[in-house]
Amino acid sequence: MEDEIDLAQYARTVFKHWKLTLGITLAAVITAGIVSFATPPVYEARALLKAPGEDSEKQMAELAKSDSTAEYMLRALADNLTPAERSMAGIKNIFKIDAGQTYFTCTARYPDSEKAAQLANAWAAAFIEYATDVYLNSLMPAAEMQAQIDSSYAFYREAQAAYDSFQLTSQIAEISRRITDANLLYQALQLQDSLSKTGGADDAASLAFLYIKIKSYTTLPDATPLTAGTTAPVSKADVDALVRELEDRSGIHGKTAGQVLMEMNALRAGLEQESQRGSELSSARDTAWSSYLAAIQAEERLNIQRNAMIAPVRQVGYATPPQDPAPSNRLMNIGIALVLGLILGVIAAFTAEYIEKRRPAPAAKQAADNKPRQE
Repeated sequence: MEDEIDLAQYARTVFKHWKLTLGITLAAVITAGIVSFATPPVYEARALLKAPGEDSEKQMAELAKSDSTAEYMLRALADNLTPAERSMAGIKNIFKIDAGQTYFTCTARYPDSEKAAQLANAWAAAFIEYATDVYLNSLMPAAEMQAQIDSSYAFYREAQAAYDSFQLTSQIAEISRRITDANLLYQALQLQDSLSKTGGADDAASLAFLYIKIKSYTTLPDATPLTAGTTAPVSKADVDALVRELEDRSGIHGKTAGQVLMEMNALRAGLEQESQRGSELSSARDTAWSSYLAAIQAEERLNIQRNAMIAPVRQVGYATPPQDPAPSNRLMNIGIALVLGLILGVIAAFTAEYIEKRRPAPAAKQAADNKPRQE
């Protein structure tokens, strides 16, 4: 069948150009071997770091792997690196960060054992300083904190001034007095209406008159006992005189008991509004004072954190010069070169075969040259 692949033909092609295939393969293997054995051994030194807490550890490990940390290390470790190593690629080629479940490590790879340990410890010290700066800078700046305290105190002073002003101009005491006078007038008018209907005063009317009279000029507890026989009979003229006196006192003239009751209810509504306003101003002042105290306490906590200089990460294991170099993977490199050399050799064999087929044979070329040209 035409679609079948003739593997024998492919094998014959490779075998035909075996020298080319073998040559390329040997060249790749020899080159990989020379490079692998000529490269100086690399030593690995590890510094162990730990953050206080699992969440902090993850954050610190991510920070250690970030480009911002690499840029900081490029500046901090510039004196310990050669000019060729002072680049982002050089830093990332020397240092490797591995995050574990509890700790994370910084591995420094360098041809010199002592220098590898020195670089690992230098990286750990520089990272602790950098992480501390990042942690402290994440806190509220001192100037911003002071501005917040000043703002809170200004709000408190404003709220206190508003409350003091209300206290000076408050009508609560005056309205309360007017309500009391209106209530006494209301009771006197009711007594007056009762006497007008009955035409005379009984013991109850006399007691009521005495009660209103006493309440008008002194503070009499509501539970003061008044019994029949303890008061003198009251006349309508006495009640009328008391009504006129209470009208002058309350400022309410010529109104019935029902109208006075409406006046009293209006005064009570005004008293409730005035009391509500005072409560709101008092609450605003207390809230502003609490905010001011909270700002001061927050500043104290921030100062404690700054003064303590608590590092968010610490070094728990120091790198020591390794005795043996890290595995170089020379055999693996040679094996990879062998495979790649074979692939390139096979491709070269088929390319050479294709070129040969496209080139005309010598006899055919000579016959073509000797053939006379047709007119």
